[in-house]
Amino acid sequence: MLAPSDRTVLIETLRPPDGFRVDRVIGTTYSLDLVTLLTLPLSFTLLAGDGLNESGRADPVALLDTLRRHAGRIHIFCEAGRIAVPSRRQPLFGYLEGSVFEAAAPNGGSFHPKLTVVRYVPDPAAPAWADQPPAEQAARYKVLCGTRNLTFDSSWDTLLVLEGDLATHRVRAYGRNRPLAEFVKALPELTVCPMPDEVRDAIVGMADELLRVRFEAPPGFGQADEDLTFWPIGLTPAEKWPFDGRKDLMVVIAPFLDDRFLKRLSAETVLHAVVSRPESLAQLPLPLLEEEPQWFTLSDGVESEADAEAGTPADEAEDGGGHEQGAAVVSAVGRLQGLHAKLFVADDGWDARVWTGSANATERAFARNVEFMVELRGRRKDIGVRALMEPGANESSGVPAHFRSLLIPYNPGEETAPPDSIQRALERQVDHFCCELFKTRPVAVVSPTGAVETGPFDVALRATSAAENGVPENIACRIRPITLPSEQAARLVALSETIVRFSSLAFLSLTAFYAVSVTASADDQKFTREFVMRVPLEGAPADRENRLLLAILSNREQLLRYLMLLLGNADDPVTWLQRPSEGAAEAGAATPSGFELPLLESILRAYADDPARLKPIGQLIQDLDATEAGRSIMPEGLRELWVAIRAAEGGTREPIR
Repeated sequence: MLAPSDRTVLIETLRPPDGFRVDRVIGTTYSLDLVTLLTLPLSFTLLAGDGLNESGRADPVALLDTLRRHAGRIHIFCEAGRIAVPSRRQPLFGYLEGSVFEAAAPNGGSFHPKLTVVRYVPDPAAPAWADQPPAEQAARYKVLCGTRNLTFDSSWDTLLVLEGDLATHRVRAYGRNRPLAEFVKALPELTVCPMPDEVRDAIVGMADELLRVRFEAPPGFGQADEDLTFWPIGLTPAEKWPFDGRKDLMVVIAPFLDDRFLKRLSAETVLHAVVSRPESLAQLPLPLLEEEPQWFTLSDGVESEADAEAGTPADEAEDGGGHEQGAAVVSAVGRLQGLHAKLFVADDGWDARVWTGSANATERAFARNVEFMVELRGRRKDIGVRALMEPGANESSGVPAHFRSLLIPYNPGEETAPPDSIQRALERQVDHFCCELFKTRPVAVVSPTGAVETGPFDVALRATSAAENGVPENIACRIRPITLPSEQAARLVALSETIVRFSSLAFLSLTAFYAVSVTASADDQKFTREFVMRVPLEGAPADRENRLLLAILSNREQLLRYLMLLLGNADDPVTWLQRPSEGAAEAGAATPSGFELPLLESILRAYADDPARLKPIGQLIQDLDATEAGRSIMPEGLRELWVAIRAAEGGTREPIR
C-alpha cells in the first residue's frame, strides 16, 4: 500500500470517462490558487498536454474556450482569507468570479476539507455511444477525497477516488451515502457571502442525487456497505470521532499533530508508528517522543526516476514577469517534496481500517474545523499496519518499492527553533482582524464617471454588516483590485460604511477579486498576511463578460483559432493551440469570403454531421456582433455564411443561435 511508484494527477482523475462530459463540479479546499483553478477546466475537454505551449503555459485561447463552457458549472469553496494573491494580472480571472465561494467553519476553526464531487453526463456526440445511445437521464459520479489543496503545491499527498452510476430506477437512498449528501448540501450555508439561488439549487440537486449512487471501493478494499463510511466533521457542535471501535495497532501519518490528540489515541490503541514533518515532531514534548511509537519523517533524498527528470518546481511556477501570455502550469511529474498526506491505519483482528482525508492529527481538526474523511475496511494482510510499514522487497534495485522505504527515523535531538512568541501574538492579531473584515460582508459598488458601458468607473468597497471592533492602532491594511499593481493599493481606515475607494478605473480593472495585505507591528517586529478576498460586484456593465472575451480575442487570428477550437475538428488541433503565431497562416489560403479555408470546411462539415456543434459558434457571433470592437475582428463573410446556414434550416430544425 502507498507504493511510491503509484502516482496519480488530479487533472487526470477529473477527465471524463469515455462517452461522457463534465456536467458540474463541486470542490472544497483550505487554500486556493486562482491560476490552478484557471487551468482546471482544461482536464474536462483536452488531452494531456494539449493547450500548453513550449514554456509550459496554458494557451489563453484554449483556456477561454473551456472557461466559457465550464466556469459557470464549477463551484469551489475555500477558507475565507486563504486565496493566494496572483503574481500576474490576468483578464481570464474574470471568468472565475462566479465559481469561488469563501467559507467559514461554524465552530470557530478552519474550513479545511479537500473533497471534490464531479457529475458526468453522456455526450451524445462521443464515439463511445455510436452503437448504443445512452439513457436520457444517465449520469455518473466521481468523488475525490484528497489531502491536498487546490494549489500547485508539490508535497506527497494521497487521493481516494470513488466512482458510481446514478441509479435512476431507485427511489430509496443508499444509507451509507447520507453523510456525504448532507455535507454537500450544507456547503452553501457556510459561505461568508450570499450564494446565487441557481447555484444553491444545483448543489442541493447534486446532494439529493448522491443518495442514489452506488460507489465502488478501490481494489483491495471490501465492497460491502459497512466497508465504506463517509465522515463529515465540524458541521455541528457535536464532536465526530471516526476512530471508535476496535484498533489493535495503529499508524498515524500527518504533517501536523499535537500531543493532546496523540495521547487520546494512545489511550485507545497501541501506536506503532507516527510519520510527520520534522518541525511538527520537534514541537512535541520530549517525554512523549521517548515513548513506544516509532517516529519517522520523509527522507530528503527520496525521489523516483520521474522526479529526477522533473520540470519546474512549484515555487517557480509563476515568474511574475508578465511578458508571457497564458497561465503557468506545473509539470505533472514534478519532484515531490515534503509531507502533506493524512492517513490513519489500524489493525482490527484479521481486518484493517483506513481513514483518509483532510484531517490532521490534531485536537483542533476533530473539535473545531470543518473536515471530511472516508473510512475503508479490508483484509489486514493487504491494507493493515504491516502491509504499510514493512520494508519493500526491491530496495536493492535502487527503486523504492514500498512506503517504508521513503522514511527515516526521527532524531529528537534535531529540534527546530521554538516559535517566536511575539510573532505568534502578531499572527493571532492579524487573524482576528481578518475575521472582523469578513464580518462586514463588503460589496464592490461600481459607479460610471464617464460612459455607462465604457467608463471610467469609480469603485467603493462598502460594508453591509457592522464589525464588532474597529481597526487596531498596530494594524495596517491595504486593499486593491487584483487587476491593479500593488502600488495602487488603498489604505483601509475603517470597518464601516466605505472601507476603501478607487477612482477612474478602466473597464478591464473591474473585478470581484481584491488583494488584501494586513500587517501587525509590535516591538520592532512585523507579521504580514496577504490574500485575495472575493466580494460581490454591483453595478458593473451588463456586457462585462463579452468585453472580457474581446480583451483576449484581441485580433482576427486569435478569433480564428478560437473558432477552430469550438468546432473541435481541426486537422491538427495541437498545432492550432501550440503555434499561435503560425497556425492560422499555414492552415490554408483565404477564400473569397475572407476567412480561412479550414474554417469554412469545418463549419460546413459540422453542419452536415452534427448541427448542434454549431450552437457555440452562433452564440460567439451574437456576442461579437453586439459591440463595434467585436464586429471589427469578425472575418468578412462569416456573418453572411451564418445567415445562409440558418436560412438553410428552413424551420425543420431548431434554429442555431
